[in-house]
Amino acid sequence: MSADRTAVLARQAADPTPPTRPGRTGGPPRRPREDRGRRLFLVGMLAPMTVLLLAFTLYPFVSVLVGSLRRNDLTRPDEQGFAGLANFADALSEPGLLRAVLLTVGMVVVAVVAEFALGTLAASLLWRPLRGSRLYLALLVLPFGATPVAAYLSWRLMLNPDGGQINATLGALGLPTPGWTSEPMLAVVALVVVDIWQWAPFITLVMLAGLKSLPDETFEAGALDGANAVQRLVRIALPMLKPLVAFVVTIRAIDAIRTFDSIWIITGGGPGAATETLVVRIYRTAFNDLHIGEASALGLLLLVVLFILGKRFAAPALQRLEH
Repeated sequence: MSADRTAVLARQAADPTPPTRPGRTGGPPRRPREDRGRRLFLVGMLAPMTVLLLAFTLYPFVSVLVGSLRRNDLTRPDEQGFAGLANFADALSEPGLLRAVLLTVGMVVVAVVAEFALGTLAASLLWRPLRGSRLYLALLVLPFGATPVAAYLSWRLMLNPDGGQINATLGALGLPTPGWTSEPMLAVVALVVVDIWQWAPFITLVMLAGLKSLPDETFEAGALDGANAVQRLVRIALPMLKPLVAFVVTIRAIDAIRTFDSIWIITGGGPGAATETLVVRIYRTAFNDLHIGEASALGLLLLVVLFILGKRFAAPALQRLEH
């Protein structure tokens, strides 16, 4: 036996681990049956949720799409059938549509800007250790954690011009008692205030989490350069949190555009059409005027706008956050 052969046998005796095939790493071989079972288990776990998502998203979308292309005016049941783009033309030619769109945009801009400003300010105050900060954080959860209908009914009672708690307090102090839900401009202001009360704490928690994720060394260097607390927040923290800011503002704006329950419970879209936002107009068109086709057309257009906003602003911001 040659010396090389003897050396190979000696090495094999010292290391009994069988050699692996080229291109494969060591370790136990895969078992196809176990892999198949694992995949089937994952599919079985995800299937119910997938079916529910399709049922609650795809089916309503198809229903709205089909409804927008059909004549479905319940006041004229004899005129049914394919309508093409007639529902879109009729809906867009309504005289009150432009006012509803402008009101929606105005309320969303004011509410989201105020919520972001107040939320960022509160987050900056809670950023550093503060006595009682845990209690403040617990209180912040209450507005958007409360049952929406109960919260809005409470606001409706408080804003009632006749006997509401707000006017009762103002009257006891000798101050004017305005009609919060009976005067058009005050009704809009009241709804914006309710939206800020409900969602500014949410912005606070999101921004606080973002601020706490930033490295302390950056702000210590800024402090050494003479930057005060406001400058460190505006010039250092917010630029570093730009993707988070873009994402949370876009998501909050999309949600504010869709707001219906607070408006309908507190003011009912009134007085008159003073608080008739686009979503309220869609509801009234469908269930008050019984023009289902026009309401479906408006709903589809709104869905397209919201999809564009999410695709253009929220999706890129989320990708930057992930990376």
